[in-house]
Amino acid sequence: MPWAGPEMDLCKKVCTADSWLIRNPTEFKCNSFGPTNVERTCWRGVNLGGWLVLEKWMAPELFSVAPSADDELSLLTEGGQFRGDAVTRFRDTFITQQDLHWLRYEGGIDAVRLPVGFWCIDDFAKGTPFLSTQRYVDAVFDWAEKYGLKILLELHGLVGSQNGEHHSGECRPLSWLQPANRKRNLDVIRACAERWGSRESLLGFGLGNEVGEKEPTWLDQLVAFLNLGYFDATRFYWASVADFYTEAAGLVQKYLHPDAILVLDTCWDMERWTMEALQNVPGKIWLDYHHYQCMGSEPGNVREHCQALEFQELMTEKMQSLPVIIGEFSLALQPNAEGYGDGTSWPKRFFQRQVGIAEKHAAAWFFWNYKIAREGWPHWSYRESVERGWIEPQLFGKPGHS
Repeated sequence: MPWAGPEMDLCKKVCTADSWLIRNPTEFKCNSFGPTNVERTCWRGVNLGGWLVLEKWMAPELFSVAPSADDELSLLTEGGQFRGDAVTRFRDTFITQQDLHWLRYEGGIDAVRLPVGFWCIDDFAKGTPFLSTQRYVDAVFDWAEKYGLKILLELHGLVGSQNGEHHSGECRPLSWLQPANRKRNLDVIRACAERWGSRESLLGFGLGNEVGEKEPTWLDQLVAFLNLGYFDATRFYWASVADFYTEAAGLVQKYLHPDAILVLDTCWDMERWTMEALQNVPGKIWLDYHHYQCMGSEPGNVREHCQALEFQELMTEKMQSLPVIIGEFSLALQPNAEGYGDGTSWPKRFFQRQVGIAEKHAAAWFFWNYKIAREGWPHWSYRESVERGWIEPQLFGKPGHS
């Protein structure tokens, strides 16, 4: 659709309003599913992604030892004699204490979302090709408490993969709810809660990132019929996911400190979960929604993207009664979007607009990513976006610690 002058003026107006909101954030009052007796601003965060769950597109040089590898598992099985050393060197240097210091005192951040795989616990990494990341998670909690940051611990990779994607550690058909894997995943969740659930810096615990929908087989349809009385494997699958959340939440309650939140994935579908569907899940709950405007089939127009009208609609008209966080978003658009190469001001407007919406309607936002291990992808790097002036932390209001 063609863009006229008034529509461009609207983009400028809403971005100006969002800039004011970032400077003077409104208070987000948690309901019974959030911290009790607390009024605070929306949490501002970044993801420490591509580090403890490796992603090839974020660190292509690391994967050069195994060019055919698409995920962490294949890197560690096909990468040759020195693959483990290369991964360890990368993890030792990619994120350090200095990064958390920068985030707190220069980046305007008060929380980080930490993606981990089931191999984040020593005992569950044993007997697998994965290298335990337990010591790194321990260190992040220590650094966070030193600098006054909060941690959202997020399980990105479950046993049997909850989505079959490379960012779960292995590309494979979903089998995370098969009985043996389901039990092991519950054991992983309990072990994580037991180790880190009482840490002062724990903001919340995510029980599985971007859970995918299983392609139903004839056996799935039969099981659904036996349980529901009709053939609807998809409905039965999501009911099984809710049952898993219910059991997992029950296991961790005694290990989590009173203000810790359980974060349940809603990924791209804001309407996936309702209070009724999750009524048996104990504890305080947030839903985790991810928003990337570069993922559509059409590149679109930069001015249109800066208005973020679809995001606005989602956050105002399709919000459930449960609190929502924006667990992932970025400044990335398709490079062939109209106006993409016209100056450098649009990333600033785009950030202000997305964050302005999030701070009005969400409990937290987390930019993807803090940084990436490759050149030329600044729209995915919070730190480089700050350095380029697209994000201005000095204009943020006071961080919203509870």
